[in-house]
Amino acid sequence: MLIKQTQVNILEETKDLIISNDPNQTNVKRVLEVLPMDITTLLDDGFCTITTLGALKATRVHMFDNETMQDAQKRKKLIKKITALSQEAIILLDTFNPKVVAHMVELIALERYQFNALKSDKKTKQKALYYHAEKVIKATEKGLIIAEAMNHTKELVNTPYSHLKASDLARYAKDLERIEGIKVKVLEKEAIQAMNMGAFLAVNKGSIEPPVLIHIEYIGDKNSAEKTALIGKGVMFDTGGYSLKPSTSMVTMKMDMGGAATVLGAIEAIAHLKYPKNVMVIIAATDNRIGDHAIVPDDVIEAANGLTIEIISTDAEGRLTLADALWYAQKEGATQMIDVATLTGAIVAALGEEHIGAFTNQKAFLDKVLNIAEINLEKIWHMPISEGHHKAIKSFSADIKNSGGRLAGASTAAAFLERFVDEKTPWIHFDIAGAAYQEKTGATGRLVKTLTELFNPDNT
Repeated sequence: MLIKQTQVNILEETKDLIISNDPNQTNVKRVLEVLPMDITTLLDDGFCTITTLGALKATRVHMFDNETMQDAQKRKKLIKKITALSQEAIILLDTFNPKVVAHMVELIALERYQFNALKSDKKTKQKALYYHAEKVIKATEKGLIIAEAMNHTKELVNTPYSHLKASDLARYAKDLERIEGIKVKVLEKEAIQAMNMGAFLAVNKGSIEPPVLIHIEYIGDKNSAEKTALIGKGVMFDTGGYSLKPSTSMVTMKMDMGGAATVLGAIEAIAHLKYPKNVMVIIAATDNRIGDHAIVPDDVIEAANGLTIEIISTDAEGRLTLADALWYAQKEGATQMIDVATLTGAIVAALGEEHIGAFTNQKAFLDKVLNIAEINLEKIWHMPISEGHHKAIKSFSADIKNSGGRLAGASTAAAFLERFVDEKTPWIHFDIAGAAYQEKTGATGRLVKTLTELFNPDNT
C-alpha cells in the first residue's frame, strides 16, 4: 500500500505527526497542551510545520486548517504538502472533518503513485506514510479503494505494448474474479468470428496477436433488470495501420487502450465498494498494425449488426472495435451504455488536455453523469452530434464510412458510434484522448471515480 495503517501514541510516537487544528479532537488537544507555543496561530494558507524542540518525541508536527480543507481545490494543493514530506509521518485522520477524509486519502495515494515496474531499481525513494483512524475507517477505506483502482488504471496505461498485449489484458481482467460479485468471460478469435464481428476483426487483420473480447459482469442487485455497460476502447497499440501515423504521433500510442483501463478500474472499485447496481464491462482488445492481411483504405467491411463500412482511414480503427462492442453489449442485455475511448485527435484540438468530450443520445442521462463529475472535480464538456455529422459519414460504396474528414472529427466519430446504438438505449460516449495521458507524468486515471460514483446509491 502507498499509505499504511498503524496505531499511534501521541506522546511516544517518533514519526512526524500530521493533524488538523480542531481543538475539540483529543489528539489535537494533547499536542497543543505540550507544545511550547500555540501553533494554530502560525497557519499560513491552511498549513504550518513546527519543530517540537523535545516537547514530543516526534520531531515535527504538520498542522492543517480544517476550514481550508473544506475547499476541494485548496485541499488538492495542501495534500501535496503531505506527499512532499522528507521524513516518515503518520496522519491522524480522526482529527479531520469526516466529510473530507475519503478524498484526502484518495489524493495522498494518487500523489504517491510511481511507475517503477520496468525499472532495474524498483525501490521507491519515498519515505513511509502511515495513517491512524478509528472513527473514519469507512471513509478511509473508500478513499483507498478508489485510489487503488485509479492507480491500477494508470499502471495499465503506462505499461508498454511489449509487456501488455490483448492476451495480457485478458489475464488481468480474469484476475478480477478475486473480487466478490465479479465474473469474467474471455472470448477468443473463433467465438468472435462466430458472432460476425467484422468491424472488430478487420482491425486485427494486420496483427500476429489474436484479438480477445473481454466480458465482465458485476451483479450488485439480483432483483433488477437494469444493467449498465461500460465499454472501453482496447487498442493495445495503434500504428495507424496503412494510414500510418507520423513517428512523432506514434510515441505514447501504448495509451490507446486507456478507455479499457478506465472501465476496468471503475468496475474494480464498484465491486469493492459493493454498490447495489448491475454493471458489465465490454472490451474488444487488439492492436492496430501493418501486415500482409491488414485492411487498406477503400475496403468495405461488415459489422456484427449488418451495417457495411467503407474504410477511409485505417487510423480510424477504434470506432470499428467499439461498433461491434456496442452491438455485443446490447445483445447481452445492456439497458444503458457508456463507452470510453481515446478516440480522436480532434477532441484534443477542440478541448485540449483539461476537458473530456462527452456525446449522448439522451441529455438527461448525461446530465446525471455531469452532476456526479462536477462533485468529483472532473471536467467534462458536452459536445454535439447533429444530422450534419451523420451526413458527413455517408458513403458512396457502403452504408457508412469510418471517417467524416478533417472537420468536426470528434463529432463525426461519435455519429459513427451512434449508428450502432439502439435509439431507445441511453448512451454516452466519452472521448478521453486528451485527458488519459500526459507525456511528462504518464497516465492520469481520469474518469474512473466519476464512473464509480455513478453507481453509488447515495447519488441516485
